[in-house]
Parts: sequence; structure tokens; C-alpha cells
Amino acid sequence: MTTVSNNHPLLKLTNGKTAITLLEYIQLLQGEGEFVIPDYQRGYVWGQKKKDEEEDSVSYLIRTLIDAYNNSTDVFLQGITVHGDDASYDIYIVDGQQRTTFFYLLLKYLAYDGYIKIRYEIRTQSNEFLQAIDMASIERCDYEAFQDVFFFKRTLRIFERALTEIDGDKFKTFILEKVKFLLVIIPEEQAKVVFTMMNGNKAKMTDEELIKAELLRCASLSDDRIEEAEHSEVRSRLAREWDSWLQWWKDSNIAKFFRTNDKQLGWLLPLVSNSSAISFKDFRDKMLYPQNIRQAKAVFRKMRLLQKSIEDVYNDSKLYNYLGVILYIRNSTESRFAFLRWFFSMNNQNEETHTKSESELKRYYDWAIIGVNHEDIVSHNIRRYNDARMVFLTALENNLLFLQNYEVAYRWLLRQNIKQDNQDQKHKGRKFNFSIERDRSLEHIYPKSKIGHKNEEGKCLNWEDKELDEKHLSDIKLWREDMVWTDPVTKQEHHGTEHCIGNLVLLYKRDNSKFNDADFRQKNEYFFTDLDDDAFESRHLIHTTMIFSDVRWEDWNPEQIARRKAEEIEEFKKEYPELNDTNNEYVN
Repeated sequence: MTTVSNNHPLLKLTNGKTAITLLEYIQLLQGEGEFVIPDYQRGYVWGQKKKDEEEDSVSYLIRTLIDAYNNSTDVFLQGITVHGDDASYDIYIVDGQQRTTFFYLLLKYLAYDGYIKIRYEIRTQSNEFLQAIDMASIERCDYEAFQDVFFFKRTLRIFERALTEIDGDKFKTFILEKVKFLLVIIPEEQAKVVFTMMNGNKAKMTDEELIKAELLRCASLSDDRIEEAEHSEVRSRLAREWDSWLQWWKDSNIAKFFRTNDKQLGWLLPLVSNSSAISFKDFRDKMLYPQNIRQAKAVFRKMRLLQKSIEDVYNDSKLYNYLGVILYIRNSTESRFAFLRWFFSMNNQNEETHTKSESELKRYYDWAIIGVNHEDIVSHNIRRYNDARMVFLTALENNLLFLQNYEVAYRWLLRQNIKQDNQDQKHKGRKFNFSIERDRSLEHIYPKSKIGHKNEEGKCLNWEDKELDEKHLSDIKLWREDMVWTDPVTKQEHHGTEHCIGNLVLLYKRDNSKFNDADFRQKNEYFFTDLDDDAFESRHLIHTTMIFSDVRWEDWNPEQIARRKAEEIEEFKKEYPELNDTNNEYVN
């Protein structure tokens, strides 16, 4: 937005100040000008209660004024945007019509005897009412012919109810001296463009935009110790900082990763204000009280530190991987917010605390991935840990895992691949590609269509338990009954099937379809000889790659599935030892 030059008449009348009182605003009329509501402005509608709000704008603002009056505190409002008139002292309202009209009506109600005039262009009836307000005729009339007049009267009735016990003269002096706001002066030729930008298609400013405007306004309130040039520099710096955060959260990869649902500043404002649902009113009342420079700068500092923490975690490969899994598991806005609030409340720039937060994130990740809820993880509920451990282990040991608990298989293989990425010493950890959540697939290493089994009656069945005819019987390369491996150390027998964890790997879905019913040698060749990494994304899955590089899979080895199942189960027990009250921590 282009600003006016320093020699603009309106700017001279403010003595260079941008934060002014209500009295100073009125005095800009110089005893002869008018506040002009241009013809492109909509009518006055304050006093109308909206469906999603507890009270109308007039009731809210008059209550705010009364509270400030009773507590002798200043009241800071959103800025008003205007342009002047070279031939008069008229002030044209580009943004701030409702507030200006509100205070005109309030001062008239309080019998203000100073000069103040307002003019609604092309609205004859509105002007006639405003120039000759008659308090005896403000009763409600649902058949009022003119919208402006209807809401003028409603506003005055609200004043009458709210100010019954208030000393009118003292209250009038208070609002003239203690109500303050930013005055934004623009060139006349830009008025309609600016109005369209602010109000085009009757779009409202979002809560985030209102919060930004309020923070910048409060951060540049008048202070005798600070020059106006310094105020301007501070506003510009803080606005640039806000915009840089906005651009960061708008990045499509970041928005997808954090699942921000198009929130302008992602999780930043919810976490700063400690509320998953952001509203301008709540933020202002909770975070910007008292409304002064110090408080506004404190909020900016809090946002700055939190944003730095969020970016640091996003840029750290290991922490990124832990966070990505947790945000997948916590699959609602409230549950994600609860987790992020817990984590970032301890993740700050203090080295000792930062190290602890990393350890806590790893602990949270470990237990969340096997099904422990947020409250039990945060409270170190050992009984819940062990319950979840046993449920997950039982599912992982199930020989029909693929058919009966696909999610457990996916989570375990996801964890195994992320573990390899985090151990990538060459790159100090590697970011996992979480697009697999929308394109995931579990691949049978030995194709299920070529593995058969027999029922109690001795009939030959396929993987779907359907009887095999002679044609398909010849396709069978391996029988479940032969999938046995004996541990040479413990002498324990381990059994497997085509559907157990021993025969499954994680792939991107489009890669899975390329394998079809190929045997291991064909899959191995395809996996390692296709040089087009973009065409075969699953090669980036290190754990999957390790499985396909194991030559023990060749030639339909009947022991291999059972052996690998035993290895995966042993790995789980190592990663998740049973805990007790004195053994509630573990290190991987």
C-alpha cells in the first residue's frame, strides 16, 4: 500500500503521529469538516447479533469501554484508514465506518457540545437522522424502512440500557481522552482499491489477520520516550517477521507434514495462545492484556521463540521422523494439538531442556506407534505401556497378520524403515518420505498366490482358503507346513505363513503393482537394476532394501519366512522390553 508524503495536510494536523486519541481524531475536522462515509461503503449494521457470537458489536464495545472506565485504563481499537480532501477538512472513511459512526452516536447520546459532523453520501434518510437525533423516537420498529436508521436506533437503545448508572460527563471525557487507535492515511486515488482489498466480495478479515493488525497496533502505541520514526521501524520489522512466518507455513510440504488444514500460521498461534481454536477476541483478551507496547512485544517474542523451535525440529531429520509418525497416529486436530502443546512446552533454547525434550519425543514416538494414548504416555503409565506392548506383540506374532491386523504390520515396518533412516551416519539421519501414508502397500516377498496349505481333511487350499484345482495346484512353489526354522542356539521351532511379518515388506503402492506375482529373483532384479529412482520410490526404504538384498530368499527357501519372522519378533522384544516401576526407561 502506498503511503502519503510527510507534507500531506492530514499528516501535518496529527503532528506526525499515527496513534491518536478519539478527541484528536475529531479535531482533525478543524471545526468545519465532516467524516464522510463514501457511496461505495455498505450501510451501518453494528448492533446486529451474529449467529456464532455471544453479543453484538455495540454491546461488546460499550461493555469494553465501561470496564476500562471503571478500571481507569486506556482502550486501544483497530486502526482506521482514511484519505483527505484538498478543498476541505473533510475526512473520507475507507475502513472504520462502523467505529466512527458508533462514536458519533455515543457522543451525541452523551450530549457532546464540541464540533463533530458525519455525512453518509447518497443516503438522505441516514443523514437526516444523524443530524437531528431524537431520543424520544428510538423505540424498536421491525418495519423500519431504512437499514441504517434501524441500527442507529438499536445502537442508541443499547447505550440507554448500558449507561444508566454511569456519570455521563465523566464517561464522555474518558472516551475522548482514553480511546486510541492507529490512523492510516492513504492517497485519495487509492481509496477504492484499498477498500476492495479489505472488503472485496464482502470477505471478512480472518482471525489471524485481525490478530496481526492488533499486535502491530499495540506494538506502536504512543509513548513519549519513543519517536514516531522508531514506531514505524518497529511496525515494519514486526510485520516482515510475521510475513516470513506466514510464508514458511504456506509451504505445501510443511502444511502437509503438520496437517495444518490451511491455517494461515499453522500451529503457531494455537500453541502460543494455548488453544486449538483461534479467535481474535479470545487472543486479544488472553494474550494482549494489558494492551500496551510491552505486552505486544512480549507476545511477538514468544511467537518468535516458538517458531524457531518448530523450524529447528522440522529441520532435524531424526526429530522430523518422530514427529511425522506421531502426527499420523494422532489423527484429529485436538489430539495433535495436545501432543504439540506438550512437546513444545519443554522444547526451548536451553541446551539441557532441549536434550531432554528430544529424549521425551523419542519415548513418546515409541509408545504412540504401538497404541498408547497421549495421557498415558505423558503420565508414564507403566501398566498401559505393558498392556499395549502385549497386544502389539500378540498381533505381530500372528501368522495371519496381513489379513487380520494390517495396521500393526504397517506400523512396525514403518518404524523399522525410520530406524534405518535415523541411523544413516553419512547424512546424520535422513528425513523419511511420509507421502507413503497416502500411498502405502505391504508386499508379500514370496507371492501369496504361489503358496498353498492343507486343511484338516488334507485338501489343498490357496491363500484365500479356497480349494486349489489341478491347474492352480501346479503353480504352488511352497507349502505353509514346510515354513519352519529351528533356532540353532535355543533349538526352538518357529513357524511362518505367507501372511506373517516374516514375508512382508513396506512399499509405495505404485511399486507394489509392478511386482505382481513375480518370484523373489525377479523382484530382486527389478528392485536393484531399475536405475530410475523417481520411477521406483521404494528403493529409498532402507529396511525394505535390506530385506531384498538377503540372498537367503533365493530358490523358495522354506525356512526363510519363519527365520525372518523370528528375527522381527526378537527385534521388537529388544526395542520394547517389559517394564516395571523401577525399569521404566530404555535406550535404543
